[in-house]
Amino acid sequence: MAPAELGVEIARRIAAREGVDATALDPPLHAVIDVDALESLVHPRPDERTDFTGVVSFAYGDYTVTVDGTGSVSITPAEDADPNPDRQFEYNPQ
Repeated sequence: MAPAELGVEIARRIAAREGVDATALDPPLHAVIDVDALESLVHPRPDERTDFTGVVSFAYGDYTVTVDGTGSVSITPAEDADPNPDRQFEYNPQ
């Protein structure tokens, strides 16, 4: 998956579960996570190197979104998510 498509793919998958168009998501995905930073981590530019092999998970509404080091995306209902992940980071751009 090309870097520019990761945020779009996440938005499409959430929207499909919600039965709405991706442009109608409220809040918009970029208000919940820095999509550019996520894309840079998973799909660095050719002149950058990353050793990222883990996963990034974040909450979006009633879902937990997980992206692994290959760019694979999974969307699960929040109640089905692992309540005790090994590591949990919270992004707060304030």
